[in-house]
Amino acid sequence: MKYIWKTIWFIQAFLARLIPMILFFIVHAVGEVYTYTWDPLRLLDFKQIPVLFDSYLFLYGALGLIIVILFFMNLPIIARVMTVGIIGSQILFFFQKWDIYIYDLTDVDPYYDFYMRILLSIIAGFVLQVMWRVIKSSTRKLIYYVTVKTATKKRGVKNTKTPVRKSPN
Repeated sequence: MKYIWKTIWFIQAFLARLIPMILFFIVHAVGEVYTYTWDPLRLLDFKQIPVLFDSYLFLYGALGLIIVILFFMNLPIIARVMTVGIIGSQILFFFQKWDIYIYDLTDVDPYYDFYMRILLSIIAGFVLQVMWRVIKSSTRKLIYYVTVKTATKKRGVKNTKTPVRKSPN
């Protein structure tokens, strides 16, 4: 019975960690419909969905897989910052596409900014994760040293700074 529960837990954890990838696809579909690029009725035919996403299918699939791996590697800050950053990048990307559509801008390329925002969200996630780990370990060390110092004061132990000499044996 123990193995059945572990299997159920693993499947549930895996599916819960697929939520960001599903959100990427939903935000992209809403953005494409918003910019009048896709016909919303074509989304009802499930066979047309991979054709509609084209190369974005692989991009969001890869990013979603990276986020799943980061969650299982116990790096949740990177995964969450990436998720928020990618969704924000998508929203700004479609706003730029909307401006290009409305104002008939032909010399503007929104793809560079879109990919750079995704890259910046990944970098920001790594920086925040490292900072969190450093702050957490430094806080633990500080609490340890303060505890040791107060405990030695309470016991009346003198803290001498003389080195311990080893015997020549």
